[in-house]
This record gives sequence, C-alpha cells and structure tokens, in this order.
Amino acid sequence: MQGAKVLVVDDSTSVRKVLERLLAGKGMQVMSAESAEQGLELVNRSQPNLIIADVVMPGMSGFELCQLLKLNARTEGLPVILISGIINDGVMAQAKEAGAVAVVSKPFTPDDLFPKVERALATQVALVGAPVPASSPEPVPPPPPPIPSDRLANELRPFLDKPEVESVLVMSSEGRLLATAGSPVEEVETFAAYLRTLLSISRVLGDKHGFSPLQSLSLEYLGKTVLVNHISEGSVLALVVRGSGGSGVIRYLVLKQMPQLKAILEG
Repeated sequence: MQGAKVLVVDDSTSVRKVLERLLAGKGMQVMSAESAEQGLELVNRSQPNLIIADVVMPGMSGFELCQLLKLNARTEGLPVILISGIINDGVMAQAKEAGAVAVVSKPFTPDDLFPKVERALATQVALVGAPVPASSPEPVPPPPPPIPSDRLANELRPFLDKPEVESVLVMSSEGRLLATAGSPVEEVETFAAYLRTLLSISRVLGDKHGFSPLQSLSLEYLGKTVLVNHISEGSVLALVVRGSGGSGVIRYLVLKQMPQLKAILEG
C-alpha cells in the first residue's frame, strides 16, 4: 500500500478528513473531492490507483461514478470501494452491478477499511502486472488565461432580445460560471452541478464509443427549458427559456453568436 495514490470522494468534510488521516498513516498519497463530478476531473488529471467513494452524494452518486469509470477504457480497471451508511442486499447488488470491488459500512474502523483497501490495490496490481508505483508529484499546470468577462457578457445580450429567453450563461465544463446575462438562475450551484454531470457523462460516452461529446442538448430544469450548446473545449453556452423553447430563431441566434463566443474563450 506504500506510495499508492488514493482518491477519496465524499461530500462530508469529516469523513474525508478521517480517511485522509488513516490512509496517509499507511504511507499512501491521498487526494480528495467533495463530489463525484469533481472526482472525475481529478481521475483524469492525477490517475489514482484506488477510489474510495460515498454512495449518497448530491448530484452524481457513488454508484453512477463507478459505472462511468467502468465505461471508459482508460479507467475500467481502476478499483472503487464504496462507503454506505446502509448495507443490505439491495446496496450490495447495486454495488456489484456498478463494478465496485468492495463496500465499507459507515461508520467504519481501520480493521473494516484496510483489508479491503489492500485487496483492491492487489487487484490493480494483478490487472496491470506490476507493483503500484510511488508516483512523483504531479506538475502544477499553468493558470488559465483570464476570461474577458465584460466582452463575453456583451456577446450574450443579443439573446435577451428574444422575450422567451430568460437567462444566458457561459460555464466551464467544471461548472465554473464565466459570464451571465438576464435573470439570475435559481439554485445556480445545483444548476452548475446538473450541467457538469451531463458533460461528464457525455465525455465518458464519447470516449467509450468514439463519437463526439455533447454538441447541443435540450433539457428541463425547474419546469423551464434549458438549451445547452458546446462552445469550445471546456466551455458551454446555456440558455434558460420560458415555455417549450428550442425555436428555430433561438437556434439561429446561437449559431450566429457562436464564432464570437469561441474567439473570446480561445483567444
């Protein structure tokens, strides 16, 4: 277990801290995420040897996180241990179907946790045919260039000329709000998590089946229509529309504004 990289995914700060202390005490490198969506981003960047994830979290559940990892050829061999406050036949069956290697009851003790961690890491060793390496520190990526939010917001205002368009947002694929115009979005953090989950699923399915990720999508949120359009690598345009939405006029406007939005985000 010495030197293995473990990703802990749990919305509870106290549970993350306990797991970090226990695992680090065994010489493991520990990363943590407070949501499954954030965990997926860390998996792509840091390539952990093991994931320990809570079953019940806001947004994507631990079961869904596990299923997405198994769909991707790059992560299908990554072992996942799930943590659950309820252990019954249904939970065990769902964990097995999702591809988890073990389930740990919450609250847990070191004696509950470490044998399953050791077996999970041994499973990965068997899959790759080599010991788990002690990874060198990940290089720190350079900070992204600042987004000119005023220019970006100006390019969003033409959408508000259409009376059915209530709000316009540009968001990063991680759920960070880059620019907005119009009425404030109700429960914007939940809205961001909602979009982030869709984008993560789209990216994983695209990798799995060899087709492009999300380009355009119409969905419902709090009784309103949301039109989501891919702008560039790592950014999307979201329009909150009254009524059924999706009119040809709005879609034409999206196509018309897209080159300017893309130029600002990629410039």
